[in-house]
This record gives sequence, structure tokens and C-alpha cells, in this order.
Amino acid sequence: MLCRCCGVDVMYSVYFVKASVPSSLEESKKGLYPPLGIMYLSSIARLEGFKPVIYDLDIDSTSTFLNKVSSERPDAIGFSVVTQNYYSTVDLIKMVREYSPDTIVFVGGPHATLVPEDFTGLADIVVTGEGEEALSRVLKMIEKGVVRDCLSTRKTMVIHGSPITDLDRIPFPDRESIDIKRYGENSGTMFTSRGCPYNCLFCTTRYIMGRLFRSRSPWNVLSEWRILVNKYRVPKVRILDDVFTFKRDRVIEILRGVIEEGLGPWSLPNGVHVNNVDEELLKYMGESGCTTVWYGVESGDQRVLNVLRKAVRLDRVEEVVKWTRDYGIAVGLFFMVGAPGETLESVYKTIEFINRVEPDYIHISIATPYPNTEFWEWVERNGRFITRDYRLFEKTFIFETPNYPLRDRLKALELYEKELGWRYSIDFE
Repeated sequence: MLCRCCGVDVMYSVYFVKASVPSSLEESKKGLYPPLGIMYLSSIARLEGFKPVIYDLDIDSTSTFLNKVSSERPDAIGFSVVTQNYYSTVDLIKMVREYSPDTIVFVGGPHATLVPEDFTGLADIVVTGEGEEALSRVLKMIEKGVVRDCLSTRKTMVIHGSPITDLDRIPFPDRESIDIKRYGENSGTMFTSRGCPYNCLFCTTRYIMGRLFRSRSPWNVLSEWRILVNKYRVPKVRILDDVFTFKRDRVIEILRGVIEEGLGPWSLPNGVHVNNVDEELLKYMGESGCTTVWYGVESGDQRVLNVLRKAVRLDRVEEVVKWTRDYGIAVGLFFMVGAPGETLESVYKTIEFINRVEPDYIHISIATPYPNTEFWEWVERNGRFITRDYRLFEKTFIFETPNYPLRDRLKALELYEKELGWRYSIDFE
């Protein structure tokens, strides 16, 4: 491209970085997934005429990244930030400032969306919400030299990314810029939709992607699916949508293509709402090569589910689990410990429910509120924070309530390990 300042033909360089994310043992069992968020952004940058490079610091060496910053002095570096890696991202930004003072730094991702003020005076640009169209604006500003004022004044600019209605317009993730084989069985991940129409108290999706469900066309989904299977030879396609089965007809059309072209196996590891499946759909999913479906249940106590606004009834969960298994699909159930409304009595009910339903897998996470969300506000009204250290999020209890103090929450972990550890792999330490 031609530099708009001097007319010289140049190619601007931009790095996309995901800092290492500390996780609990329960969370780490999911394994590492390709960083699809920054991979989408890398594809956008390529279309805009920039030279993108991706660093996933859960896999890539931090020292290698910093050496490249020092030697190559990229024009811009974008960091994808979740709450748990906020502090490690801050450290990286400070080192980037030292090694390459003229490099423009921008941040995005869940934490940047929820708490943009955490980056004031630290980053040149904060992108909130969905990043693709916002990134195009950022790159054009970089090309024009507009962002240089931020570097000299250290004023932080906030750019709000709007939800993208036509997802087919977004290019596929930039898999050429990573070594996809390093992600093993998780290498074949993809998103086919965005947004979640539900209103669960604990969920952050609606703050980032909104509540309006938007989906890629079946043709577009199958095009990427073929690439994963035929080009990258992934062992299994894993769809990471929040509500993949929300539009039944769309799912049926996708699965017809999967069956006709023999594109299985595939799975839904991120959770499906039990109200969005039926016996016929599950039969079709089994025939198409679906191996595993996870459902978000959260608690075996209906009272807790009502507090969480889950819009789920436990008898429906039992019915759906049976249907799923009837068609040869393994069942995983997500639960959380320490949820709003939970007590030790709720934990006993949850253990009883799990033993009765007998899922193939369970995953139990520690209920964690995030800043500037309804869950966070619920804690401020109904309990107290034990810690607000982002590094401890998801790893330990960060709040308690008068009727469910920390000692009872720790007892709940012991109960899960004692009562279910013999059947499922459960380890919170």
C-alpha cells in the first residue's frame, strides 16, 4: 500500500497477541484452543494490506515475541485480553513500550469490553465489543497517522465495535499464520454464530456479542468445515457456539451437507441449551457424526436455576440426556459451584441429580462474577468480595454471602471430589 503521509510503497506490520492465561485444573482439562478471535482479526488485517503475525503465548515463547518486537519494531500490536490475563498483558505492554516506543498498542477482547478504563494511559486504543469492523477503522487510522497523537500524549482512544449482522462477510480465521497441529485434538474449532438471546445472570456473552442471535449461512459454514477436514485434516470439528442449535432449520441444512460429504466426526464442547434440541434433531446429529454434546445445567437445585435465570427445568435436562444417549452421542454437563442462591443443601441436590442422570462427563467451574456485569452487582448487593485479584478468577472463590460463607463453599468442593471423584475426573487444586 502507499503510505498516505509520504507516498512511499510500504507494508505496515501488525502483531496480534494473546497473553498466557492462568487457569484452574478443571478449566485446563478443556485443553488449549486455537485463538480464533485474533485469527479473525489477522485475516481482516491481511485484507487491509497489513502484514499480520500471531503470537499465542500459551504456546509461543514470550522471549521470542519480545525479541521480535525489539528487532522488527512492528507498526502496531493488538492484545486480546481476558480478565485472567490482564496483569500479564499489562506487563507485556510495558515491555513493548520499552523495546519499541513507536509501536502503536491497541487492546480488545472480553476484559477490554467490560472494563475499558483499566487500559487508560496504558494502551493507545481500546476496542470494545466485536472487533472485526472496529479493527478496519483502527488500521485505517494507523495508515493515516492519526494514532500518532496518542503516542505523544498517552491519551487512550476508545472505539466501540458494533455487532456484525452479516457474518458471511467476515473472512475465515487466519489458520496459515499458526501451527494448527500444536492444538492437537482441539485444532478443528470454529464458530458458526454469535450472540445469545438468553439472559443468564452469570454469563458475559451478551456484554460482548449482544443478545441478538446472528448466524452464518449453511453454505458459508460448510465451506470452512471442508477446509478443516480436507486441508488441515483435523481429527474432529468442534463447534464453539453458545447456542448452535438455536435455529433448527439452519442446523438441519448444515448437517445434511455434513452427511452427504462425510465431514464427521464433530462435537459441541461449549454447551447447548436443552430447550433448543429435540429427539428428531438429536437423531439427525447422531447420524451426521456428532460424538459429544455438552449442556449447560449449572445446578441440580431448581431454586438455584431460577435465581440464575437459566430458563431450564431439571426434568427437561433428564429427558434430553436420555434422547442424546439413545442416538449414540456422549453427554457432558456443565455445573458451577458457589452460584448465587446456592447452599450446601443445593450441592447435595446437585450430586444426587448427577448420580441419577449419569452423564458421561461433567465439568464443574467456580462461579465467578466479572466487573461491570449484573453478577458483579449481585455480589455487591448480596455478599462481599473476598478478593478482586483478577489472577484468581475462576481458580478460587472470590466472594461469599452471609448464608453461604467461604467455609461452606470449600466444603462444597470437598463434597464434589469425595462423592463424584471416583467416577469423574474432578480436581480443583
